[in-house]
Amino acid sequence: MSLWFFAVTHVDTLVALVAFCADESYRVVEVLLGHYVGFSVGLAAAILGALFTAEALQESAFLLGIVPLALGLAGFARRRPSSPRDGSQPASALTRTGTVATAGVGLSGENVAVFVPFFATLSPGELVVISLVYVCAAGAVFVIALVVARRSAAGLPDWTDRWLVPASLVVIGLYVLTTGWLAR
Repeated sequence: MSLWFFAVTHVDTLVALVAFCADESYRVVEVLLGHYVGFSVGLAAAILGALFTAEALQESAFLLGIVPLALGLAGFARRRPSSPRDGSQPASALTRTGTVATAGVGLSGENVAVFVPFFATLSPGELVVISLVYVCAAGAVFVIALVVARRSAAGLPDWTDRWLVPASLVVIGLYVLTTGWLAR
């Protein structure tokens, strides 16, 4: 289940990474470092949020499932861009890495909303294991994005960001709400 959560919440990250990897002005190492910085910020926020939630809202943490559900429904209502870039060329490797990291942090907002209620239900040992698996899975997302960018100039179809991501968030929100309600 935890890998499924990771996969569906990182479709937008995959799309963004494909765009960065396809852009010849970015070196692979810049995209990789930026991706892991952005991912790490999001994961840390989710873990801290889960620790707070587990203590403060123990019995009603499942209600946070409303957040991904609302984000998914809002995603259906608006058309989202397929690329986080505006076409400008960053000047240095540090700036390019920072651009990728900033995009990663921005994309982590929805992920944090999904992971907080999920992480709040885990024991400390499970949280450590899941976090380590997610760090490895983030590497896999990068490798997939690199392969897709190298094999296809067009990258992923636009519908993935417009339809698949919101649908995934709706399913996750409903899952968190339902399982939390049933566990009461």
